[in-house]
Amino acid sequence: MNAFRFHGALLIAALFSLLYSACDSPLDVQTPRNRFVDRVSVPEADYIGSAVSVVLPPDTSGNDTTAQKIHFSVALVVDASGSITEQTALAFREGCNALLDSLDGEKDEGVVVFFTQTATIAQHITSQVSLLRSAVDNIPSYGATAMWDGIYKGMLELQSKATHARRAVIIITDSDDNSSVTGSPSKITSLGQSAKIPVYSIALRLTSQEVVLRNIAQSTGGQHYSQPFLSQIDDICREIVHKLKTP
Repeated sequence: MNAFRFHGALLIAALFSLLYSACDSPLDVQTPRNRFVDRVSVPEADYIGSAVSVVLPPDTSGNDTTAQKIHFSVALVVDASGSITEQTALAFREGCNALLDSLDGEKDEGVVVFFTQTATIAQHITSQVSLLRSAVDNIPSYGATAMWDGIYKGMLELQSKATHARRAVIIITDSDDNSSVTGSPSKITSLGQSAKIPVYSIALRLTSQEVVLRNIAQSTGGQHYSQPFLSQIDDICREIVHKLKTP
């Protein structure tokens, strides 16, 4: 009986030896660990404890994007004298409306001034774009040209009522001044420098006073645009707004 058990044990051991030599895994299947080792040159255990670089997107959930915006106050001063043709008046309106398109309707501010033989505030300073558009669309065309009065009146409105430090006057004209009473180049330059209100001037024609307009623009920190095509006025107005919004 003991001899039978001994021989049986030897037989079982021989069978297990044959099975073990036939395959690497006792189950003869590819385990997940085997598949990992087959695909890499360094064993899995070598990765344990090594540093891993993970780049996460920045958390912007707490950022206030409105704080990054620059708000401004602008005075549109438009020539409405009798020399303005219907085509020119249309180009002036399109330029003004292109600028108004850039106002956010909440904080950005505008004032509309037109000048004939006198200067008139068509719309006092406001952030309501619809009111500004209505004032622009109803600018008349008649009479003489009180250009200096128009610029000066727009400046005074900004100085006394604007709520933003970033301010500017944009003047669009096609002729010389011939009837101003209160405004003058020296007054405009002085107020522009002291109140930090740059003047951006758009002059359609080369007139005797265009050099004066250019000097006002340069001395107040603005820019002068000489003899543009009517079709370019809206792009110029957008360019000026871009300057006002740039830190």
